[in-house]
Amino acid sequence: MTEQLKPTGTIGAQEKILPQYEIRQYRQEEATLIYKKLEEPNWAPWLRASPEVLAKRVEIFPEGQIALWSKDGRPIANLNLSRFNYTGDPQSLPTWDELMGDPPTGENTFDLNGNAVGMMSINIHPEFQGGGLTRVIIDAAKETAKMLGVKHVMGSFRPSQFGEYSHAVDPHASFSEYINKKREEDDLPHDAWLRALARNGMKMLRIDDIAMVISDVSREQFDEYRSTYKPERWKNIAPNVWRCGETGLWLVGDTSATYIESNVWGILDETNGGSPQAVK
Repeated sequence: MTEQLKPTGTIGAQEKILPQYEIRQYRQEEATLIYKKLEEPNWAPWLRASPEVLAKRVEIFPEGQIALWSKDGRPIANLNLSRFNYTGDPQSLPTWDELMGDPPTGENTFDLNGNAVGMMSINIHPEFQGGGLTRVIIDAAKETAKMLGVKHVMGSFRPSQFGEYSHAVDPHASFSEYINKKREEDDLPHDAWLRALARNGMKMLRIDDIAMVISDVSREQFDEYRSTYKPERWKNIAPNVWRCGETGLWLVGDTSATYIESNVWGILDETNGGSPQAVK
């Protein structure tokens, strides 16, 4: 996609319009629309940020809540940034849950003087996926960081095709082996999302082993998820362990269940492209 951008106002410090869409901070009153158009089609029901959470994120860090809008007023992508302090040691990085807090609004963790912004949630409407919006979103994150005087642009990134890989290829697949798996033709990650990020300068730092944990889900609720959310993707791979077609897996007890998901911490380099280093 050719990015012929025309400055028109402010997104944080700058707003832009492309022939196909505009990019700007979204407002609290637009949270329900963001939820219906982007959260629902992109996330499993146990992982969706509610309209209330989306609205609260705007209150806490308005500059970090950015959306792309079509000419007819539909949100076609959005980005949730957090702000925190990075010491330079990848092992010091928090989990996704620790950085976003409970509730996952950033209200208890936001650091006004932090030297880093984290790309914590990125949604692209299915109709527009594969259309080159990754670069637009990354540029928006970098511009916001520059406007705020923030040094690092980072993320606890989700290898979104791991669920599909573990379903279709190997239900016992190793997460570490998967994220380090490369394509022969270009030595870029096998995973499409990590590959798109790598093409835009992302360098992997370390695995976020327990990035997201959804605990105390009743057995009744778990059984409802299994029967109503992509039921053909669920596999019982070991006693009390279920794959669900998502990046994480479920540990199931007699009365409750817990979802655990790994992500990958990465940092956006100023230079684009290149093959990311293997991480553990």
